[in-house]
Order: sequence, then C-alpha cells, then structure tokens
Amino acid sequence: MSYCSGMATSGTAGTAISPPPTFLTGVRVRQLGDGVAGAAAAALLARLGAEVTSTVTDARSHRAGPWLHTPDGPVAAVDLVLRRWTQGPDNRDADADIVIVDGVEAPTATPGAVVVGIRPFGLDGPDSHLPGGELIAQASGGLLGTIEGADGAPVPAPGYVASKAVGAVAALAALHGLDRSRRTGDAVTVDVSAQEAVIFTAALPECAHLLYRCPGRAGSGRYLAPSGLFPCRDGLVRITAVENHQWTGLRAALGEPDWSAGLDERAARIEHAELINAKVSEWAASRDKADCAALLQANGVPSTPVNEPGELLDSPQLAYRNSLLHSHVGDDDVTFLGPPWSLEPAGPPTERTPGLAGLRVAELTHVLAGPIVGALLGAMGATVVRLEDPDRLDIYRRTGPFADGVAGTERGAYYAVANHSKHSVLINPASAAEHVASMLAASDVLIENVGSSRLRRLKVDPAAFAESGRLALRVSGFGSAGPLAGYRVYANNVQSYGGLAGVCTDASGLPARLGTVLADPLSSVVGAVAIAAWALGRAPTTGAVLDLSMSEVVASTISEFVTAASARPADPPVRVVRTVRRTTDGRWVAVELTDAQCDQERVEIVTALIETNRADDAVGKLRGAGILTAVVRRAEELVADPHLEARGFFPEIDHPDPGIGRSRLVGLPWRFAGEGPVPLAPPPALGSANTRYERTLRADTTA
Repeated sequence: MSYCSGMATSGTAGTAISPPPTFLTGVRVRQLGDGVAGAAAAALLARLGAEVTSTVTDARSHRAGPWLHTPDGPVAAVDLVLRRWTQGPDNRDADADIVIVDGVEAPTATPGAVVVGIRPFGLDGPDSHLPGGELIAQASGGLLGTIEGADGAPVPAPGYVASKAVGAVAALAALHGLDRSRRTGDAVTVDVSAQEAVIFTAALPECAHLLYRCPGRAGSGRYLAPSGLFPCRDGLVRITAVENHQWTGLRAALGEPDWSAGLDERAARIEHAELINAKVSEWAASRDKADCAALLQANGVPSTPVNEPGELLDSPQLAYRNSLLHSHVGDDDVTFLGPPWSLEPAGPPTERTPGLAGLRVAELTHVLAGPIVGALLGAMGATVVRLEDPDRLDIYRRTGPFADGVAGTERGAYYAVANHSKHSVLINPASAAEHVASMLAASDVLIENVGSSRLRRLKVDPAAFAESGRLALRVSGFGSAGPLAGYRVYANNVQSYGGLAGVCTDASGLPARLGTVLADPLSSVVGAVAIAAWALGRAPTTGAVLDLSMSEVVASTISEFVTAASARPADPPVRVVRTVRRTTDGRWVAVELTDAQCDQERVEIVTALIETNRADDAVGKLRGAGILTAVVRRAEELVADPHLEARGFFPEIDHPDPGIGRSRLVGLPWRFAGEGPVPLAPPPALGSANTRYERTLRADTTA
C-alpha cells in the first residue's frame, strides 16, 4: 500500500534476520475481489516469494475490527496488514499463473493457468447458493461452536480468524492447482469451500471423534484438571497438566501441598477436578502470569500467559525471532507481525525436478501439527513416510481416543485423520539412528515436530540435512530457538500465548472457553504451503531449514489487533455487529449486521425473531430480509450435514484395522472443479511399508 514505507526489523538482539523465502520467485499471482480470505491467501504466497498484484479497490467499508488513521483516511487494520504484501494492478495481470477470486465472479481459467474460487459453501451442493462472510464461516464451519461463554452461549471470535484460515487453505489449494497445470498444461479451476476450510482447521478432532464413535469428550474437552485459565495478579495463565508426569511436576512447583496427595492417577484427578482447580487458582492468584508460567514450565508443566494483542509487542520470544517488523504509515511508526517462520538457507544450488509428484517426504512427527502436514502433501501427490519408533509411538496410536472405545495401534481416531495418505516404516530401536539416517538419505524433505532432544538422540541435524539442497520443516510451539523455545505446550497454550484466547471474551468481558485446537491444523496448512512452494519453485535451488512457530501462526489470525495496538485508532465509517441468540428448539443462530442494520430497533427486532422461532425458521426469515445469518453448527451436525454429504467431504476409505472396515476421514477443503473430492488413502498400518523400504533400511548411508 502506498502509505506503508521503511520496512525494517525490530533490531533487538536475537537470531539473525531471516532472508525472505524466494521459493515462488517468478510465480505471478493476481487477486480479485475484496474478501479477506482471498487477501490472506495472496499475502501468504507473497511471503514465499510470489509476485502478487491486486485489483481490489479501497471501498471496503463493511470491515469489522479496528480501523487506523492513514494519510489516505481511515483504513481497516485487517486491510493494512494484508495488503502491504501486494502491489497494485499492472499490465502483466493477464499473464498470472494463479488467479485468486473471493467476492466476485471468477473468470474462466486459461490453458496453463489456475483460477482459485473461494466460495462460502463451494461451487456445488444444496447450499452452494447461500451467502457468506466471517461470522457465517465461523458458525457453519464449527469454530463458533467450540468457543463458549460462562453461560454456554457461543462467543464469536473477533476480527477475521475464520477468513484467514480459509486464506491459508486457499493458498495451498492454489499450489496444488499450479502443480497440476504445470504437469498437464491445461486450464485448472480449484473450488475452495470456506465452510470446509473452517471445519478442517477448527473442528478436525471433534469430527474425528464422532466419525469413529469414540467415547468421552472430544478435542481439548478431554483434558484433566488442572486445565483452564487461572487468574493471576496481572491477568490470566493457561495451565494444562494432562499426563501423570506433568501432574508430578505441578505438585513439585506448588511445594508438594497436602491436598495433592493421592491424586497421582487420572481417575482420581477427574473425580477431584473441582478441588484441584480451586487450589491451583489460590496458588496462581498471588503471582504474575509470566512468572507462574515460567515456574510451571521449569517443572515440565505446559503453561503460558494469556496475552492481549498489545502484549505481543513486548514478547521476548517474538523479539528474539525478529518477528516484529516496523514500518511508517504516514508519519507514524507502526508494528506488523512478520511471517510465522524463520528461514536458514543452506548449501549450494542443486538440481531437482520441481513438482509434488515424486517428492519424497520423511516424517519424524507426533500428535497433530506435524502429521497433518504430511497427510496434506500425501493427498496432493507426494510420497510421505512416517518413521515410527515402537518405544515412542505417537500418543494417538497409544492412548486414543479409539474407535468404538476399543484400544489398538490402528484404531486411533485422531491418528486416522492426521495420518492418511502416507506410509509407515517401523524402525528398530536398537538401530534407530541408522534406520532414520538411511531413510533421510532417500528423502527430499524432512518434517519434524519431535523437538531438539529427540533429534539429538536420533542423530538428526536439520541443518546438515538441508546442506545438500533439501528442505527441513521444523514445527513447534514457539520456534526452535529463543527464551521460550523449550516450553511444553498444547494447542490451548499456544492459542493463549498467541493472543487468540485473550480476544475471545463474552458480552460481560469474561474470557470464553476456547475449545478449538485451531493452532494445530492451521499451522499444518501453513507448513504444507511452505513445502509445496519450495517443491514447485524453480530449479536449481538451495536447501533450507524453515522453523515454523505455532504461536506466531495463531498471532497472525489476530494480526490486525496487534498492529492496532501500535498505531493511532480511527473511528470506523460503519458499525458491524455480530451476535448469537438461542432459538426455541435450543439451538443457536448467529447474525452479522452492518451499517443501517445496526440501529438499536433493528437489533432488537432481529434478536426477538431468533428467540421466538425455531432455528431453521429464524434463519429463513432473516435471509429473506437480507441479513447474513447461519445456524451454529457443532461436530455432530457437521458429520451428518446433507450439503457436506452431497459434496463427499467426509470420504470413505478401507481402514487398515479389519474390525473397523469401511470408515470415513475429514476430506481436503478444496477440489478441482467437476471432479469431486480429492481422493485420500487410508492411514497406514504400523510398519506396513517396511517391506517396500527394506533395501533402504539396510543401506549403509547417512543423511
């Protein structure tokens, strides 16, 4: 944007300033329409080296969230944040390799080019004609159903959290389309459903729980006491002690209090959850949140402060990683968040065949964030191999939740949706380092989220791997270096540190219960975008270590609030009101009102209509009046939704466990127009690819 200039890093002592990735140098991207999702997709591709032009005008008066002063007048902070990565239109727009369309009619794809259309509910299906928007995406995609106030009412996330998640998915879909267009030379049209993108990034575990008929609560609802937000002297701290060893560490941090005796097993902590949470609340109340988190972390307990957006401007971890970028908006200094990764190029340029087909990916991953990266790439055509150690199996292989509540290494529900479309090699613990070295020697890409100590035990050095022209993707809560690099975290800790939990408050200002694990799948999508960009870049290319911070991915979903905390606010030209009300049949309906719709009388009429009708009737009447509205969907409705069924979003596969047989997965939230869902392969049985890679495992090679 013309009023942003003088970009520089924060200048603090920390890691070296990362050079911007040039993976997509020479790839031309054109953005059409005024949708936030399209702008977010274009910005992500621009951060990876693409040349992005935009034909969007500045007439976007419907934007929610903070507005800022600029020399050109008030500008929505979300546009200031996203548009700074793009250029204005030029005469090369017609030659774009990728056209991203959001909010306007998509042009016809020309041979060799890709058109990515972002629509609220996709290009086809019973609901394809319905309008959309940020709140509609939150409600229809399950995100809103995972954020609850103290009274159980759904709480809308502020800003454009859902739209930015859709944008990350659209960027990955665009690269999938680019791979196909290069291979075939044909025109490629990619259909991205905002609803499906939000389901994938915000409700994946909840859907898996139901698809595999798991007992108990899904997602973060499975966590034991103490788990939640605890008041401190200066705010809130997020504590999540799930494992027995974490409980032991918590007892040590609290000085082995008498009340904690006899609670070392999970069943006892479930039974005495109220007591535990009350006692931990008493302990935290007299401490500062950062000190509280640091003491617990020193004892191995996942804990983080709950940050407000402005507090991220003073984050020692972001400062260390040079993730706070400064620019001038007119005469004002304004801070922006940089990309959620650091990059270390390595090695001389090497030749390789660009593309996803034939790309060889090795995984040293566990839980969700790392494995989902590989599942996405496997579905897009790469050959992905999980390297699994029988002494350190993935937690979802070991502890479930399991299909039908029956334990088994092949029956993990979350394991299935995070590990489809790949292979499994079971390494010999006695020769673990040698087996891993042999597999890495035959790989182009390494994905790891097991941490530095595990890598050292396996004698894996990501930098050495990258020296020979290959890519290592490291995924962790805060990045692999810095004062918080060793922090143990779950998704809810990352979401607290990254500011998302801090901005999600109910009408009374109290913190909402943030049940989504958005941090994991969304970080996976961003990681897959980076790998796909590297794989599709021009050859020859250098290797690199790309160090992805999940907390910075989360912070990017509220980046306009971080920037607004550093800048002069402006009065928005219009009002945007988002609200959720309960209907007579006990469901919830969300509405987004803008400008003239926001007057008090209209709001009261809308509220009364919702509260005196059944959900479907209320939505029908409000849509007829031109009001954006949707029923708040939870996972149980999504897995049975007729529109999603018609689109085949939960595809059937032959599960490797014969006791399960035919089962379903959560599909990719995009497809090639006219072709139906992108096919997915089943999750691999443990060690099922050992015979295929027997010669590699025997090879006397090193990575």
